[in-house]
Amino acid sequence: MNLSLGKGIPVYAVLRAATAGGALASGFVQTYVFARVLSPEQFSIYIVIASLGLSLWLFDLGVAKVLFIHMREAFLKGRLGRGSADEALPGQAAGIASIYALLVGLGALLCFAIVAVGTRRGSLEATHEALLFTYTALNLVWFVLRNVSVAGDQFIFFESLDAIRRVGHIGLFFCLFLPISFLSFILWSNLLWAVLFAVLLARLGRLGLVRWEAGRMAATSAAFFRRHRAALLSSGSYALGEMYIYTFPSLLVPALHGLGGPTIIFDTVFKVFRGATVVFSAACDLLVPAQTRAFAAGDTAGLRRHTLQALVAGLVPAICLGLILAFAGELMFGILLGKAAQVPPAFNYLLIVLVFANLIQTVSNFVLVHTGFFKPIGHLATGMALLMTAVAALDWLLHLSLLGFAMLYAAAYVAGALLYVVLAARYPLAGRRPH
Repeated sequence: MNLSLGKGIPVYAVLRAATAGGALASGFVQTYVFARVLSPEQFSIYIVIASLGLSLWLFDLGVAKVLFIHMREAFLKGRLGRGSADEALPGQAAGIASIYALLVGLGALLCFAIVAVGTRRGSLEATHEALLFTYTALNLVWFVLRNVSVAGDQFIFFESLDAIRRVGHIGLFFCLFLPISFLSFILWSNLLWAVLFAVLLARLGRLGLVRWEAGRMAATSAAFFRRHRAALLSSGSYALGEMYIYTFPSLLVPALHGLGGPTIIFDTVFKVFRGATVVFSAACDLLVPAQTRAFAAGDTAGLRRHTLQALVAGLVPAICLGLILAFAGELMFGILLGKAAQVPPAFNYLLIVLVFANLIQTVSNFVLVHTGFFKPIGHLATGMALLMTAVAALDWLLHLSLLGFAMLYAAAYVAGALLYVVLAARYPLAGRRPH
């Protein structure tokens, strides 16, 4: 699509920047509001529940990206219609999205049961936590449909819906300052999810990018897994490693450093780190269509050029965020957390290192994933997961402070980011093709 806005500014670029900014703002707003309407203990419990919801992404195992690669190739060659070589892909996309929606539902029921039966917090609190789990875990289903949308050049429509989602959810967070219950807030938040899913699925269905075949959905989904078993095994090890790297600290810190202050501090710092990933991913997303077209055409020089453009696009927010952390980090965290907790100043400088490591890792990761090099990144992600496990073991054995654990984590993460750069330079940017 060549739609543009104003002086030739691509609509997609504007929307993607808006949704990335919305994702970053949403995390900060959640922290700001929860720090003021919840007790520190309840706040830290909700942090753990939200982390568990996001950890459901472990079940994706890279499936969405494998689906994207094949749908994108088929779309560019006009092979998604009925009777075409890849006519099964839209049905498989619908099947995968349905499986993930079922996983979200089962996870929410399990969350409710554990809290209602295994704790003394009562059925109302169990309902709150199950609905909060649902709210965060639905990102898994949204992620699959995002990949389907981009594969079919529906990125502008998707980003428009995502912008609505971000604005709506941020608005609902602020409603907690009004005399409404947490139950009302989380019900409205999930209702917004339901409306957006209905609109997106209707659009994708009309365009033939998803196809609902109730009697054949299980069979076509199973066929996808059988046909792409090798790629899924490689992408699965990659996805498991990546999710482990990004989710284990959110579960380790409450276990080893306690609920309340330590969990709130680390979650807030990690929100900045993960928020940077969202911003850098948005910059990379803008170049994915051009990168995949260049790679499909065997244009290695074009692929290198578009990858460099992604790096430059990410450098702007990285430098801005680094300056904010260096000169106004204490003020920023003080505004976010109020009296709930105080972030030590040393975390600001640690975050600056993590932000720039995150940038080079994200740019390299994007070009590797979207060109299908799952095997080498799967090996690297497995190695990184083992390294992070060693970090966790040292934290436990040496009884490190929260800052000590964060420094070890940062050192391991930087090492992994540099290895991603090596892989990108060695494989897609060197003109090699995945086997």
